Amino acid sequence: MIRNWCLPVGTRGRKGSVMEQFDKSGRLIIPLSRRKSTGEETDEKKVRYVINEAYCPNGCSIIDKEHEIKCAPGLKMRFKRPGMEGELVLSPIQGDFEKIILSGELEDGVKDELYCPHCGVMFMKLVNCSCKAGGDMVVIGLTPKLDFNNSIAFCNVTGCVNGTTIASGEVIRHVQLLGTI
Repeated sequence: MIRNWCLPVGTRGRKGSVMEQFDKSGRLIIPLSRRKSTGEETDEKKVRYVINEAYCPNGCSIIDKEHEIKCAPGLKMRFKRPGMEGELVLSPIQGDFEKIILSGELEDGVKDELYCPHCGVMFMKLVNCSCKAGGDMVVIGLTPKLDFNNSIAFCNVTGCVNGTTIASGEVIRHVQLLGTI
């Protein structure tokens, strides 16, 4: 006996027309329904991760216990661009854009190169950022030996919407989906 796994005849599609059961190549068409929003956030969306270990490419810890943001030690680094250099501390909390400027000035929309405050090595670039300022997603290791699968990345342009910590693998998947690598 042949089972009919197709939608019932007469199933309505867009614009009230009868939906086709198969495409031109004979493949079954399965309509995707949209999930209804419950209006409540899932626990995963409420979770914010706090980075408690972070390292430069040479293995220096950049956790700064002297400068806390929202009761958590920040991520200290140096920044440079033509005519300006200084130091800053970034929030270690995922999705938090707060920072403390220790010296120098940051300008909204301007790209800065980021360096280790201890040994001076520049943080590595993972991919180009999709922001209009041509920024780079820089990588900070979560272990002393840099491992791209165990790191965070954020844009080095002040004010960029990608200026938050996200797992490097997520950056790569996001960039692949956008078709930029």
